[in-house]
Amino acid sequence: MSKSGGVHRFIGNKMKILSSKPVRFIYAILFAIFGINQIINATDYQRYLPSFLPIGNIWIYLIGAFMIAASASIILKKYTKTTCLILSLVLLLVVFTIHIPGLFNPDFMQISMINVLKDTGLAGGGLAIAGVIGVSEAE
Repeated sequence: MSKSGGVHRFIGNKMKILSSKPVRFIYAILFAIFGINQIINATDYQRYLPSFLPIGNIWIYLIGAFMIAASASIILKKYTKTTCLILSLVLLLVVFTIHIPGLFNPDFMQISMINVLKDTGLAGGGLAIAGVIGVSEAE
């Protein structure tokens, strides 16, 4: 039993090392690219905004800027857990306010389904990184 526990502890420690830096970096770079793309192509994204959201393009710029700032925070390991939790919350809000309503629009149905799955998965990734970082920073 203790031999088995040692193996699990060894594998667990290796997984923390493997999952911490590369995953954090890949996740951060992904959001830097998404944020830059969203700011550069804000007018293209505007057509996906539902009419009940006020101030139109401002949301696109704010979320794009937040994605870039979150990326820097994750790479620099400054407030990583909090950043990933907020990023996950923002992604889920986007899913519920933009992508799910888009499922009922025949023009956006297919891209909305893809974005529901993508952003939900990315939110889960943010929650996972928040958990991994929280454990490794506490030790």
